[in-house]
Amino acid sequence: MLLRCSFRGGCLAGALLLAAHSGRGQATRVTISGTVQDALTGEKLIGAAVYVAGGQVGTTTNAAGFYSLTLGAQDTVQLTASYLGYRRTALRLPGRRTASQLFALVADNELGEVQVHGALEAPLERRAEMSTLQIPITQLRQLPALLGEADVLRAFQLMPGVQSGREGSGALYVRGGSPDQNLTLLDDVPVYYVSHLGGFLSVFDAAAISDVRLIKGGFPARYGGRLSSVLDVRLKEGNRQKLSGRAGLGVLATHFSLEGPLGKGKTTFLVSARRGNLDVFSRLASKRASGGGSVVGYSFYDGSLKVSHQATARDQLFAAVYLSGDRLFLVQKPQVVARPQGEFRSQGASNLRYGNALASLRWNRQLSPRLFGNATLALTRFRYENGQTYRAEDSSPAGRSENSAARFTSGVQDVQLKADVDYYPNPAHQLRFGATGLQHTFTPGVNYFTTRTNVAGVDTVFGSHRLTALEAAAYAEDEWRLGARFSANVGVRAVAYTVQGHTFGGVQPRVLGTYLLGAHTAVKASYAAMQQYLHLLSNNGAGLPTDLWVPATKRIAPQRAQQVAVGLAHTVAAWGVEVSVEAFYKRLRSLIEFREGATFYNSSQDWQDKVVGGGQGRVRGLEVLVQRKTGRLTGWVGYTLARNERQFNGLNQDQWYPYKFDRRHDASVVLVYALRPGLTLSATWVYGTGNALTLAQGTYNVVEQSYGLGGGLADRYAYQEAELYGPKNSFRMRAYHRLDLGATFTKTVRHGERTWRVGAYNAYSRHNPYYLYFERDQRQQKQLYQLSLFPILPAVSYERSF
Repeated sequence: MLLRCSFRGGCLAGALLLAAHSGRGQATRVTISGTVQDALTGEKLIGAAVYVAGGQVGTTTNAAGFYSLTLGAQDTVQLTASYLGYRRTALRLPGRRTASQLFALVADNELGEVQVHGALEAPLERRAEMSTLQIPITQLRQLPALLGEADVLRAFQLMPGVQSGREGSGALYVRGGSPDQNLTLLDDVPVYYVSHLGGFLSVFDAAAISDVRLIKGGFPARYGGRLSSVLDVRLKEGNRQKLSGRAGLGVLATHFSLEGPLGKGKTTFLVSARRGNLDVFSRLASKRASGGGSVVGYSFYDGSLKVSHQATARDQLFAAVYLSGDRLFLVQKPQVVARPQGEFRSQGASNLRYGNALASLRWNRQLSPRLFGNATLALTRFRYENGQTYRAEDSSPAGRSENSAARFTSGVQDVQLKADVDYYPNPAHQLRFGATGLQHTFTPGVNYFTTRTNVAGVDTVFGSHRLTALEAAAYAEDEWRLGARFSANVGVRAVAYTVQGHTFGGVQPRVLGTYLLGAHTAVKASYAAMQQYLHLLSNNGAGLPTDLWVPATKRIAPQRAQQVAVGLAHTVAAWGVEVSVEAFYKRLRSLIEFREGATFYNSSQDWQDKVVGGGQGRVRGLEVLVQRKTGRLTGWVGYTLARNERQFNGLNQDQWYPYKFDRRHDASVVLVYALRPGLTLSATWVYGTGNALTLAQGTYNVVEQSYGLGGGLADRYAYQEAELYGPKNSFRMRAYHRLDLGATFTKTVRHGERTWRVGAYNAYSRHNPYYLYFERDQRQQKQLYQLSLFPILPAVSYERSF
């Protein structure tokens, strides 16, 4: 059969026809399917390799740990399952009948004896993927961490193509994109805000996560709605064998998790909770500084509950709830003024809150040995609130009392219904198709003002109003192999988005191809078109999440992006080292930004009148990653060479300018070494070109006020100094670099393990720039000063598992 492919999805249609044709005459073929899981806990292993002896025919497990292989009939089949950090398991099965086979893999903790067999371990060059990063959870927990708290987002910031933005921030700037252009999924459900206050810590507790991976490009068609990346986070299902848990205490947070079976073992649960400890210190410090009156505090929490039930041999049900919240508050010391007729007492307070809430129901079903389905119903919400209160009371006979409050709120809420199907017609094809329906409800920004006195009262509400939008998407993709050397993932995603009676539509093709040049080397290329139907407006220079999620409307178009990437992948099998080199080009369109001086506080003006739209972006770069995931010494070396630019009509004289987080050079070295059983040492070093910013290049005097005729010029006018600016973001901060060190001490004790983690953030106390500002020195000369955020910070934490 000869297939000719057109640009608009002909390859996908041809692949579907080929799959249907290949499904005929199955009497001479058998199917072996099942799941791969952890032998101790029963946790499903995502992305595990399952292959026939020789490694030329195989597949990988999906997000539910399911695999399916259809083979020609034979007397026996030797099937092997492998997963990073686990011992391979091989079984000999009858090859003349369809069968179901469970693989239970045992974790390999005998460091130094791990053997790496490149082709048998689904190596980098044979995967039908590129621009995908994965960090094993066990390795993530051993990396040096800010104040001793392991963090998912910070670990990925150490990878090429991913930046943190500002010092201390946990935000991800992926291949030149902004944080709102990252699709963050928790068990297939979007999460809108992924950092606790200041960005110091992500909202995901590493103790509750089973798998996490970041896709920077070559996006499969099943993902959509964002432009720059997909962060796919999976919660644990719960230990099927016994009750177990973890509890830990550190400077930054206290955490606890518990998991285990319920009843006869068909039902499992996982519950995790984490709370910040900073408010304990901030309350004491602020009371002492204010003489016992004013109190400043900051606290955060996040928690999850997941229940899994094996209803039948083919059906599994899941229910999950996730919550996160942050609070920054200030209660001022009461002010008391004594008067002859009475006493005047006043007090003010402010309160900033924000957080996520998520609830989901999911149903997995093995429809047949070759067909697997997943259906999800979910609700996800992000809410932000900033409020101030003021109370005053005058006890004099004619005194006036007042009780007033001002509050600003914003948020977004989604109701989602989605269905996905995986079909395995034969080892050369894995088809995926599905559909998603979303109802978005946006509250871009509402101001509430209330005041009550002993004589009158006022209630006022103003700002943007609630807006509802509907989004529907359908996709199909085919991951297939043609011969021994070529494999590809070809797909298309179609989206319809309706808001204010107007519908935006789009078809997004996705293509990724891999060609083996030799036994351990492959060349890869990908193209992806993406669309995003929401925007994030941020005023976060101080690190506070004063963010507005707003929809694409009739006036504000959806964001669009196209990305092309080519790369080389190579595995050094004898050392277990993966090497990848990728070059990419990304073009962004329909970007928006706040107009100069615009704010969303205390204004009745609609947000659409405060932004400038039609912006463009272009990002090009080269990324190198050398990574080792097995053995006593693991880690990676990464380097990125990139240029990131923006252009808006009406800004910078309509000329292209560097994006504020444009970095020409970005490098990282990450090392984790198991010195001996129970002791692991780790170190990370990062370097980056300084961020771009706009600084005044000169000053001049302008007339502020005229006093009319006088005896001299100086008597007639008053002057004010004005600043003269050049091209936007034409100045660079100093280069950024930092060394972090860590050590993990683990000891087996009665009923579990005890773990101490110690380390140092910014070990040689580099004064990295966080903010630059002008100020006059003692001679009244203007000087440029630098504010640095973090000197060397020691860290210690304690954890006990049981």
